[in-house]
Amino acid sequence: MLYSIKTHGIGVMGTVINVFYKFLVKKLNIFNEFLFDDFIKNPLMQEDRFWKKKKTKLENMYPFEKADKMSRNIKRLGTTGKGVSYLDRFRQLVTSIGNALGYVRMIRSASLRDNANLVKYIPEFVNNIKFEDVAKELDIEGETFESIKVFDMCIKNLFKQSDEAGDYLRMIVQNFDGITEQENTKHLKLFYLIIPPLTMCYVDFIKVGKEKIASKNKNVGGFISDDGFPLGLAYLLKILGLTEKF
Repeated sequence: MLYSIKTHGIGVMGTVINVFYKFLVKKLNIFNEFLFDDFIKNPLMQEDRFWKKKKTKLENMYPFEKADKMSRNIKRLGTTGKGVSYLDRFRQLVTSIGNALGYVRMIRSASLRDNANLVKYIPEFVNNIKFEDVAKELDIEGETFESIKVFDMCIKNLFKQSDEAGDYLRMIVQNFDGITEQENTKHLKLFYLIIPPLTMCYVDFIKVGKEKIASKNKNVGGFISDDGFPLGLAYLLKILGLTEKF
């Protein structure tokens, strides 16, 4: 990733962010449709009423039995054409969002590393000096003056690149502020209630992956971890403003 940044320059970050947004909007539409489905929304509304009534008595600890029951009820809705339960399909959706976000983070890290490799050769005080002004005082003109202007611009961009790379993740969150305030997206506020059964589904998935590693045919479907899911969950909770509720 670092060598790709070195080859193509920081400009690829803009392309990556644009592609990510298009991908994310597409996935959020599917996310919205899933939670809007009556077979999902109605049980979540019941859980919402239950939780508001019992959370103090339960000391803010959601019962495992409730999560297990909801998981089984959703699985009873059937499977997709590929034989995957709808809860598993939803887990895959959250994971794909997390993986895409992880990719953006990788490129951001590569960008910061590339920037650090360049900036370390430039003293900090150079960023506070405009050599164009010094050239004017010395009556420097022609191609030498133009080259000094380009040098100023390069120095400015190098120090700016570090700040911009740090802003990308904040932009990805801030651009979705207020997403649950619209009339047709208020049901998204119930998302945190489906996380317990969704997490159980994720644990089962990880368990199967680890068991496949121990099997004779180790090269088919075995894995140790899948951090796209927790990353996707954290991101969705953040943009939906549900972190505290969760």
